[in-house]
Amino acid sequence: MLKKLKSMIIKLTENKFWQKMLKFLSFIKSVSEKILDKSNMLMAHLAKNLHKIGITANMVSIAGFVIGLLAINFLAMSNFFAALICILVNRLCDALDGALARHSQITDFGVFLDATLDYVFYAGIIFGFALANPAQNAVAATFLLFAFASSACAMLAYAVIDYKNKAKNKLDIAKSPFYLGGFAQGFETFIAMIVLCLIPSGFLFIAIILGILCFVKACSVVIAAYYNFVIAQRPSKD
Repeated sequence: MLKKLKSMIIKLTENKFWQKMLKFLSFIKSVSEKILDKSNMLMAHLAKNLHKIGITANMVSIAGFVIGLLAINFLAMSNFFAALICILVNRLCDALDGALARHSQITDFGVFLDATLDYVFYAGIIFGFALANPAQNAVAATFLLFAFASSACAMLAYAVIDYKNKAKNKLDIAKSPFYLGGFAQGFETFIAMIVLCLIPSGFLFIAIILGILCFVKACSVVIAAYYNFVIAQRPSKD
């Protein structure tokens, strides 16, 4: 069974469709990185000023999380414009807390808090859209939460092994030819939330698409884990 899985994985590396997909995703990632570079310069300047007056990264993380949770209430009331404002402020704080941490000191608890609050926020927004129109959105929201949890669990499980092996041999998930990078993570989810607030009637369609992307991401992490933890760790025959 393992030999068949290994041969299937090796064949995928030579698959032209997979290679084209990785090239396309790499292009999208490079464009988003250029945009992020410019926004990071602005965040760094703002963070420097906030650091001077004693504002910490964890303060910004918690404040952004609380504001983000208000979006659930506005979504339930079908006030999508107010929900969008809360979402944008939350994402601004998410970018700002990282810049603040770099101006002081990045701590393990800070990284943990930031990741935890992000996952809870994203799940809360999905819940909010379900409350906005339960009859139409509830099933799609449940499917999206299922897919989102699958992707998140795969990433977090990989991170546990990565942390365990850190002292010995750091395992870089990006070394696997199957890992899809930032695919179906923060950037895509952020764009989807904006579109959903502007076109709430499209939740069913967008939730299904985003859910499928999350499942693809989860599968890519599982296959990448097998490649990095099993295949790549085997001694070379040369």
